[in-house]
Amino acid sequence: MKIKVQDIEVNCQIFHRKVKYSRLEIKNGALNIIMPHGIYDYDRLINKHEKWIYQKISRINRLKIESETRELDYSRENNLFREMVLDYADKISQDMGLKINKITLRKMKTRWGSCSSLGNISINMRLKYLPESLIKYVVHHEVCHLKIRKHNHHYWCLVSTEYPDYKKYEDELSIYWFLVKDLD
Repeated sequence: MKIKVQDIEVNCQIFHRKVKYSRLEIKNGALNIIMPHGIYDYDRLINKHEKWIYQKISRINRLKIESETRELDYSRENNLFREMVLDYADKISQDMGLKINKITLRKMKTRWGSCSSLGNISINMRLKYLPESLIKYVVHHEVCHLKIRKHNHHYWCLVSTEYPDYKKYEDELSIYWFLVKDLD
């Protein structure tokens, strides 16, 4: 269904799951409402968080427009990309005094990378189409998770020791996501 939030029309889906509290998620520009079974008062939730929804959707629309000014690099071979990621991860983890258990490169649907509690890092193969500076940033971002698991204040302080302008990198990654999300 579609809902109107101020002057923006938003695609919206309602999911009932075994959850304790209702929540909102925005994925691929659509609003997902997750509610406990038996609860149907989604209008109240939308009204309560209208400003947040508007800000998030407006940002996504801005980033989509900005993505039209970016280009992907299709020249990087898988082996070169793998070597690049492994080299960066090795150097960054050594500099930080951290140990990576294993690095896996795979296609991921919703993120650029992840880090497990066992020290395993996964990197999205679609990252190979992005500028080298963003690849290095994502590897650094995931290596930092070896030390601090959550995206809290301490985590971002750690990231900012190497990337004081990390918010620009995060925005760039969001912009590029619109270009790569539908690639094979």
